[in-house]
Amino acid sequence: MTNDHAPQKLLPVLLKAGALGVAILLGFLLGIIVGDRERRKPKTDTGTVDSLAVEATVTDTTAVDTTAVAVVYEEADTPVEPESPEVYTPTKKEIAAGVEYLAKHNRWNRDEMEKYPALQGLWDAVNTYNLDEIKRYNDYLSSTPLITIVEGLERSPKRGYYAARNDHVITLSTYIKRLR
Repeated sequence: MTNDHAPQKLLPVLLKAGALGVAILLGFLLGIIVGDRERRKPKTDTGTVDSLAVEATVTDTTAVDTTAVAVVYEEADTPVEPESPEVYTPTKKEIAAGVEYLAKHNRWNRDEMEKYPALQGLWDAVNTYNLDEIKRYNDYLSSTPLITIVEGLERSPKRGYYAARNDHVITLSTYIKRLR
């Protein structure tokens, strides 16, 4: 017993599946178009053009500065560059405490160093042999161990990590020997 009607029954199922696939694809494309259009619109939040214009009309009926409105619309479509973070400058007392830690400890512990504002981030810079960053710290610390490290890295640049991921201690004497 052969089923001669099988291809005829399969065709409507395939057509429905194809139509469903096309409908899903069209919905996806429509979502992208609408989403992109929404992303390009200027935001109407506090301090934007729309709220400023409404505020100006309600509070001051004499004049509305339309040039400021145009500038805000113009800037809405251009990407905003993030402000550069302010560079922290430690106080003399914090610098003195940091220099004392570096001079008195042969084993630099990351957790301990992070407690000193002048040393925050230094352990990571030393661990990754980041010469520029170490120089930046040395600019205000002027510490003998840092001067030695800078000189060693300038003679023999290194890459990678000194300490393993779970090791938070740098033994200064061993570190300096590695630079020679």
